[in-house]
Amino acid sequence: MVGGSYVLELDRWKINNNGTDAVNTSLGINNALDWASHEGFLEVIFPKGKYLIDENNPIKPQSNMTLNLGGSTLRIRDNSLQGYSVISFHNNQQYSRITNGKIEGDRYTHDYSIGGTHEGGYGIQIGSFTPPANGGNNTKYISIDNLEIFNCTGDAISLNSTFGQIFPTPVSLANSWETGGISTTNGTLTNNPNKIRSKLKIDMNQPAIIKYGYFGLYGNGFGNLGSDIISDFYDIIFYKSDNSFLLTRAQVQFFEEVEVPIGANYARIVLHQSNLPGSNNCLINVRVPSFSQYVFIEKCNLHHCRRQGITIAGAKNIYLRNNHVHHINGTPPQAAIDIEDGYDLNQFIYISQNNFHDNRSYNVIVVNGKKIFIENNRFSNTLSGGVSLAVNAGADKVTVYNNDFHIAKVILAGNILFSNNNLYATQVSILGEYNNRPINVTDNLFHNCKLIIDNPFSYLVQINGCRFYNDSDKLNAFSNLQWTLELKNKPQSILNCSFQGLDVYYLTYTTNTTFNGGWIFENTTFQNVKNPALLAGFYRSCTFKDIDLLTVFSKDFDILELSSCNIISKDLNNSLITVNNIKSLIIKNCYIEKPNNTLIKIQNITDELQLINNNFKVINNTLTRPIVLLEPSFSGNLINIESNTFTTKNSNQVGIQNSTINDPLIVIRNNILQKSTISTNGKEIIQNNIVDGKLLP
Repeated sequence: MVGGSYVLELDRWKINNNGTDAVNTSLGINNALDWASHEGFLEVIFPKGKYLIDENNPIKPQSNMTLNLGGSTLRIRDNSLQGYSVISFHNNQQYSRITNGKIEGDRYTHDYSIGGTHEGGYGIQIGSFTPPANGGNNTKYISIDNLEIFNCTGDAISLNSTFGQIFPTPVSLANSWETGGISTTNGTLTNNPNKIRSKLKIDMNQPAIIKYGYFGLYGNGFGNLGSDIISDFYDIIFYKSDNSFLLTRAQVQFFEEVEVPIGANYARIVLHQSNLPGSNNCLINVRVPSFSQYVFIEKCNLHHCRRQGITIAGAKNIYLRNNHVHHINGTPPQAAIDIEDGYDLNQFIYISQNNFHDNRSYNVIVVNGKKIFIENNRFSNTLSGGVSLAVNAGADKVTVYNNDFHIAKVILAGNILFSNNNLYATQVSILGEYNNRPINVTDNLFHNCKLIIDNPFSYLVQINGCRFYNDSDKLNAFSNLQWTLELKNKPQSILNCSFQGLDVYYLTYTTNTTFNGGWIFENTTFQNVKNPALLAGFYRSCTFKDIDLLTVFSKDFDILELSSCNIISKDLNNSLITVNNIKSLIIKNCYIEKPNNTLIKIQNITDELQLINNNFKVINNTLTRPIVLLEPSFSGNLINIESNTFTTKNSNQVGIQNSTINDPLIVIRNNILQKSTISTNGKEIIQNNIVDGKLLP
């Protein structure tokens, strides 16, 4: 027969569906699946019941077949093994589906007495680090859907790969480099100081290459290529057995598979870099890894497993959609989804429309991998303060888009686009270890949240188009989040953002020991924020509305520049901006307004003060204090106050008061003062200032 469905004949195959006789049940199911495959059936349907599975003989699905559990439960027999699987794919299966049932581990009745972690107990295992000799991990087009998988001692579902190292060995390869290239058109050696080539030949007749038809250059067991490998690309030049040129695979990326052309006898490698690596700093492995591709895990309920919901340890083109993963706890890492072993072998992984909650340590953790898409998911609280989403520094080209984070923690350290997410009562920490992996955070809503930026490389992080909004819940229910921005380490860019609402203490927090100047704020609005603060750096076209004070965070070698900004304070009693221990302050083309008191108080500036083309306005004036006050502690070289307008309502107000006692160059010119005066010490250069409509002598 070709096609059609086969209903499992229990008596024929000596199968029990009453939860007994694991040995014969497993044996009978596998015999039945093998027979049905040979007969051409496309589906095997289980009569509803409970099937006890032998821990030493997992169910082995067939290619081109659907395994329909018919609402049944497959339950592993109680055991003491460190690892087992209820269902396993270890034979390079293709176009195989598991659906419509339950898979249950023995977590709560397992015998842990022999010691060890017992973290290898899986509901479904796709691939293995040590597949059988007559099997393999190159499974393709596997579908797992509409299943409940629970109570496993390890993972609900685990995708594993083999390392597959072949010759030459890493040590031999590391010592084989020389300066020069190889022609990609005829295979001859070339003099090229911008490339290096290996003197070794890679034999295309090795058994693993013959079996799978591909190979590639990969990192070591931790995904590391070596500190002296600075190129992302290489060329492979293939030769025939008579040493004649065959063809070239050019600009191949590490961790990609290279298809071996027909007739190839050996190949040579060229790296796109000029420096020769030291023998200890080149960790490239020539490998034929075996791994899963095109696996679809959909509409599954994965819960109460000890280690993970889903582990991806070397796989490509994986789709995890519409799953509910929760209450994973017991032994580390304790994540709903963990993308880890295999490193950059993990590629094109799509995580969408899932619901993650109540997992012990992580909801999703990406330790390493590239081209990973995390979209339209619901992330909520983890147990014991764990992390909802962690994208570690080794991850590359990760997109996190349109997710909902509710009372969560997020760590972003790799190369990420974090966009259009809705975050509530969530702490986001932006870290990083590599200077070539930018982090972009765009168009997100941070509601009662805290954002920590702590990256060691300048301007690698960009926050663009985000809204930060705080309400009374931030002050009362989520006081542990304390402030909206915590800025550390090297300066970054915050563009086109808005900050609104009061915080527990203040908006921005820094410490001198972890903070560096040079931050860029552009076209950003701060509204109804008591003390948003000014960080040493550059503010361009920013708005501060309905604020109280602007505390300055800086060191004595920093510069603070405000240009084309609008600043409106509602505070009645305090100085708006007090500047101390900074190299330079530049304020130009700004509008600054306050009901009372001093707008700019200058204490110690070690180089220059520039106030140019600003509009300073005091609208109440019950306190007759200077609008701009230059205190005796000023130790800089230059004060330039030029083309500003000072407006008050109190004719006794001092617009500019110079109380400096050192001898900087002080230029006060082309200013207009209404109902205010200039107080000098006689050492200034004063030109063309107009006071109450009259040119000041």
